[in-house]
Amino acid sequence: MYASIQRDGAELMLLQLDGYEKVDVSARRPTGAWDAYVRLQGVDAFYAPLRGEPFVRSPLTQQPYGDRKFEVRDPNGYILVFGG
Repeated sequence: MYASIQRDGAELMLLQLDGYEKVDVSARRPTGAWDAYVRLQGVDAFYAPLRGEPFVRSPLTQQPYGDRKFEVRDPNGYILVFGG
């Protein structure tokens, strides 16, 4: 399965491979088990249509360092964080 997400001139392409198993490296990371962090303007507006979708791993939350962020899990198990 292939998906392309586009917004404001940026494109993120995702690919699901049958039988693929992502290696779990969360135990090797001291904090934050994410695979990519995408910083963008308008994260609230970006999150709004995704709220409640099954692939959203954590809702939009305010962070102590000033960003608002949310996490999604892609079809192969990678964790993508969108924040700004």
